[in-house]
Amino acid sequence: MRTSLMIGLAGICAPVWGAMPASEQNALVMQYCAVCHTDQARNGGLSLQHYDAARRDPPLAAMILSKLNNGAMGAAGNGVPDKPAQQAWLLSTKEQAVGATHWFVSRESGVTSASIVRPAPARTAGPAELPVYRVRIACNASTGKGEMELTWSPQPQTGRSITVSVDGNSSLAYELEGRESMGNGSAVQSGLASVFLGSAKGRKMPFPNVSLTVRDLFPGEAVTFPFSQLDQKAREDLRRCF
Repeated sequence: MRTSLMIGLAGICAPVWGAMPASEQNALVMQYCAVCHTDQARNGGLSLQHYDAARRDPPLAAMILSKLNNGAMGAAGNGVPDKPAQQAWLLSTKEQAVGATHWFVSRESGVTSASIVRPAPARTAGPAELPVYRVRIACNASTGKGEMELTWSPQPQTGRSITVSVDGNSSLAYELEGRESMGNGSAVQSGLASVFLGSAKGRKMPFPNVSLTVRDLFPGEAVTFPFSQLDQKAREDLRRCF
């Protein structure tokens, strides 16, 4: 009876992706993604060396899904999975991305993090595949070190200036300069797909109470992240580092 109950509870608690088991997704991510998205390189603002599909993180899944839908499977030069595996991988990642437009809060090893995804506004012209924007904030309670990072997919940018405003106040400008090299040592380079939002031109960005708005990552485009929807406990924990 006890053994049966434990098995039943495990089945309820463990994430089950209908199209592909987590272990198979992890193997694909290690082969086709983590070779470039390393802890050191953090290409596109993502490190996937320790990725585990069994651990829920909808905003991260949304970013991976965008990249998979836009040619990232073969970017490492390791070929691509067969068609059935590709389809199952995409379906499973899409399932995991449900809820990405709501704040996802994580607390691990003394670090509190929160992330959320926002799609780009509809465009009258331009690429059919609209970018997705993600903001991730983290605070290490023991060191007091915090970071706020903006990432986007699938269109890298460089040689641009973006502006970020907090709670509708005056904007800070961030320059997107330089290029990213593939984390696997390849000579292939691309524009940037992430930027840390901290100090800009001697001004420090405050922690948002209501909103954070990013403008002109793509011409004339503005995306707002709703910090007012972040729960009070997470807000308090994160604010300690800002």
